[in-house]
Amino acid sequence: MQVSSSGRAEAALLRDISEIGLACTSPQAIPEMTLIGLDFSLPGASDKHHVKGAVVRCAPMSKGADGARRWDLAVFFTEMQTPTRVALRNYVAKGKKV
Repeated sequence: MQVSSSGRAEAALLRDISEIGLACTSPQAIPEMTLIGLDFSLPGASDKHHVKGAVVRCAPMSKGADGARRWDLAVFFTEMQTPTRVALRNYVAKGKKV
């Protein structure tokens, strides 16, 4: 997954995703309410999706084994194309208990 802010993209680790947002581990701190771009593929699929969102949480995490600081990032989606919305809805529905 790629997180883009201020014109530069950095790799981030997707931890959780829903129809309205996601949580990830980011190598950089991004201030809350910053609008960012996100590029990702859903697990088990090869299609790339691009969405825009607002950072709603950015909290420091403990340093990794490499000594680098990581950030717990939560993002609320603000813009999404219909094919991405459908793919995300279908992916999330697979995890819901009926």
